[in-house]
Amino acid sequence: MLHINHLKSISCWMGGALLCASLSACSSDSTVHEVEQPLEQIPMQFSQAAVAAPVTRAEGTPLLQGFLVSCFKGSSKQTVMDKYEVKYKTDQWENSSQWGYVGKKGSTDDDFYQDQVQRYWDQSAFPYQFYAISPCPKHDAIEKFTISSEKLIIPEPFNYQTCTNEEPANVTEPYYVAEATYNQSARVALPFHHIMSKVRFGIYSSNQQLASSNFNLSNVKVKVVSDDFVTAAGGYEANTADIFKGTFTEPTKASTDAAKLLLQTDGTHTKDMKQANDKASAYFAGSQDGLLQIPQQDVKLLISFDINGTPYSDIPIAVKSGENTIDSFTWESNKIYTYYINISDLKPLTIEFSAELSPWINVEGAIDTNLEK
Repeated sequence: MLHINHLKSISCWMGGALLCASLSACSSDSTVHEVEQPLEQIPMQFSQAAVAAPVTRAEGTPLLQGFLVSCFKGSSKQTVMDKYEVKYKTDQWENSSQWGYVGKKGSTDDDFYQDQVQRYWDQSAFPYQFYAISPCPKHDAIEKFTISSEKLIIPEPFNYQTCTNEEPANVTEPYYVAEATYNQSARVALPFHHIMSKVRFGIYSSNQQLASSNFNLSNVKVKVVSDDFVTAAGGYEANTADIFKGTFTEPTKASTDAAKLLLQTDGTHTKDMKQANDKASAYFAGSQDGLLQIPQQDVKLLISFDINGTPYSDIPIAVKSGENTIDSFTWESNKIYTYYINISDLKPLTIEFSAELSPWINVEGAIDTNLEK
């Protein structure tokens, strides 16, 4: 069973009007420079750039998200774009919108961090590699970021933290990342992905007699008992060979002498479980969308709850896999982990645990505008 978000993406143009400039490289330099070239050169453009949540654009309100992108070409990884700031712009007179990167350095929000010129495809220098982060940092912070051909660094402090206590809206990812490789000139798609993970806890009862009876669930708690559980981090570093397998820097770890409370429903809340008789109708404690987490290894979990007022405390979550029992878990970037708790009997209490992994394949944005109309 896979829970896959539907990709919401934006078709967009990157750049403005075609300029009478193209780019080639000096033989002794690793960075592309401007030279005069014919107009028929193909400008570099972006399309289907997925915009990172929680961005929304109300009617008449400009999208301020933006992103920061670097681009490298050929086997030598020659620099084409060095941390180019990309902005969403609209032209009311032309009734058009685009992602624009061509412009001059300035101090206002409409200006760019640096002078940025139109870039063109070099047909003799594929592949092209693109790396990006979203949202685009403010001007005074951009220089602290690294988006090179070898490394991506999101510096401290940007407050990556675990989501706890049924408050998913209070914890968000500071930045999302994207990468793409192209072997021919095309409109480049930059799908932004998560460098964090999510966990969900669904509770149901496959016992039809139990489910149809007066079966009330309340006071659900999930605790983490791992010694090295990371609760917060200040930044992120990764090699561009795999930007999703990086390291969260300046980690804060939970105390080793106490369990970390990951989730707790309101003690006064009672959930009637009559309808929760299979996975499809399971009650998701905390949030059906999931709790945002910093990726980590060897996570051990305990669950507690009250059934009809009777407490059942600190039950280890352990999943059967063939002949093996798994009682510690690894959470990876860009994935959703769903733990199902099937309460199949009460006398005695009988619980069956299962777990499912879903790809968290995209970052969603609340924008549904075709920018190429």
